[in-house]
Amino acid sequence: MRTPYDEYQVTALWQIISETINELVDNDDLEELTTHEHIVGYLCSKLEGRMKDEK
Repeated sequence: MRTPYDEYQVTALWQIISETINELVDNDDLEELTTHEHIVGYLCSKLEGRMKDEK
C-alpha cells in the first residue's frame, strides 16, 4: 500500500530516524501506537519542510 511518505524511505534521513526510534522502542523509552512507517515518514516530512524553510 502506498503512503504519502514513500518518497522518504530510500533516504539517509529515513534510515537515521528509523534506527533512532527503534533504539527508543527497544529501551522501553517509547511506545509506538501507530505504524513505524507512518511515524518515521511524518518526522521526515516535517524535518524536510523545516530545512527548506531555513534556506
